[in-house]
Amino acid sequence: MRGTQHVGAMAWRGNRGRRTGTARAIPVLLVTAALAAAAVLASSEREIWPGLAWSLRPAVSAQPTNSPAADLFDGERGLLSRRLGLLRGFSVAAASVSAPAPALAMSRSAEERQAASIFRDATPAVVSLARGLRPGERRPRQSADESGLPVPVGSGFLWDTRHVVTNYHVVKGISNNELMLILSDSGASSDAEAPQRDVVRGELLGADPATDIAVVRLVDVEVGKDSLKRMRAKPLPHGDSILLEVGQTVFAIGNPFGLEHSMSKGIVSGIARTLDIGERPIRGCIQTDASINPGNSGGPLLDSQGNVVGVNTAILSGTGTFSGVGLAIPISTVTRTVEAIIKQGFVRRVFLGITAAPDEVSEALQVPGVIVMAVVPGSPAELAGVKAMRKGSLGDVVTAIDGETVRAGKDFFRLLDKKAPGDVVEVRVQRALRGVDEGVEELTFKAELTAKDGFKPVDAR
Repeated sequence: MRGTQHVGAMAWRGNRGRRTGTARAIPVLLVTAALAAAAVLASSEREIWPGLAWSLRPAVSAQPTNSPAADLFDGERGLLSRRLGLLRGFSVAAASVSAPAPALAMSRSAEERQAASIFRDATPAVVSLARGLRPGERRPRQSADESGLPVPVGSGFLWDTRHVVTNYHVVKGISNNELMLILSDSGASSDAEAPQRDVVRGELLGADPATDIAVVRLVDVEVGKDSLKRMRAKPLPHGDSILLEVGQTVFAIGNPFGLEHSMSKGIVSGIARTLDIGERPIRGCIQTDASINPGNSGGPLLDSQGNVVGVNTAILSGTGTFSGVGLAIPISTVTRTVEAIIKQGFVRRVFLGITAAPDEVSEALQVPGVIVMAVVPGSPAELAGVKAMRKGSLGDVVTAIDGETVRAGKDFFRLLDKKAPGDVVEVRVQRALRGVDEGVEELTFKAELTAKDGFKPVDAR
C-alpha cells in the first residue's frame, strides 16, 4: 500500500504540466467508486441510516477548487458527467424499486372494524339524560362546549320507539318537567365536525328501586319519532345474559364525566355477582373490566354482536373512579322489570313484611341467618307472630323458608322471589329465650304472602 501511494504521489508531482495515464485513471476510478457506493447506499440503506447515503455525493462536489479532485472534474467534465448521470439514474431506479409501499394510515384489523361497526350502529340509540335548568339556575361550564345543552347526568338507551331504559339512581330526584333526553347521531358519520343533536322532553313512567331500573317515556310521541328518525336511532337488540361466559368481549357505551358517546372495551370478568346498593341485593350481576365511570350509569353493556346484555350500574372503588371492577344488571332482570313497568307502571312483588338487617350485623354477631330488624304492622309476618329487634334485644333470626336454608339476605330474597301473592310459606326462625344465657328456641310460622306494588312516580300520569 505504501508503494502504491508513493507511485501515485510521484506521478502527480513529476507531471504538473501534463497528466499521465496513471494519474488520470486513478482519480477517475476513485471518484467512480465513491459515486457507485453512494448509489448503492442511496438505493438500499436509506431506511437504515437516513441521510448518510445522500451525504456522500455532496461531499465530492463540495471539494475545494485547489484540490486534485477539482482539477480532475474541470478537465474531465464530459466523461464524469456521463458517468454521474448513469450513476444517478441507477440510484433513482434502484431506490424506486426497493422502497416499500407506504402503509395505509387507516388500515384496521378485523377486530377493530368490528368494534367500530358496533359503535356506529349502537350509539344513535344511546341517550344522554339531563336535568333542565331550574328558575334562577345557571348552566355550569364544565367544558369548552358552548352548545347550550343541559349537562348530562347519566346514560340510557332506546328500549322501543317511545321508551328509554336507565338506572333509577340516575333520574331519582328529577321531576318530570325537568327531565330532558339528548339524542345524537355522533356514531353515524366520522366526517362531521360536530354531531347533530336533538333535545326532547321525557317523563318517568315507572321505576323499581329494588333492581335500580327506571323507564322514561317520550312526552311528545310525534316529536320523539321525528327526532329518532333524524338521528337514525333504532332500539337496541337484546342478548341473553344467562349464556354469558367469563372471558367474552363486551363494550360499554355512555357519557362518562359528561363526555357524550364514549365507548370502552373489556371482558366479562365474572358472573352471578351480588350488588348491594338499594333496599335489597341485586343478584346475577355481570362483572366487567370495561371502563365504567360516573355518567356511564344506565348505559348499555353490549356483547360482540352489538346486543344488550346488561345495564351499566356501579363500580367497586375506593376513590369514586374506575378501578377495574364494574357491575351491570343482567338483561334478563332488566327485561322482567321493564315489561312490568310498561304494562302497569310499577313492579308488583310478593310481600312478607320483614325488614332484614344488613348481613354485616349477622356476621358481626356470628348469627347464622337473617336478623329481623323490623316488622311492618299488619303484614303477613306480624300476623304470623314474627318478632323484631326491640330495646337492644335481638329479634327473630330467619333460618329457612319452606325448608330451604337462609344464610344471608340474598338467600332470603331469592326464595321470596320464587313465590306469588297468595302463596303460603313456612318461615323457620330462631328466637332468643329471655332470662336464659345463650338459649334459643326454634319456631316455625306460616304466612300468606300478599302483593305490594312497587315505586310509582308522584306526578305520573
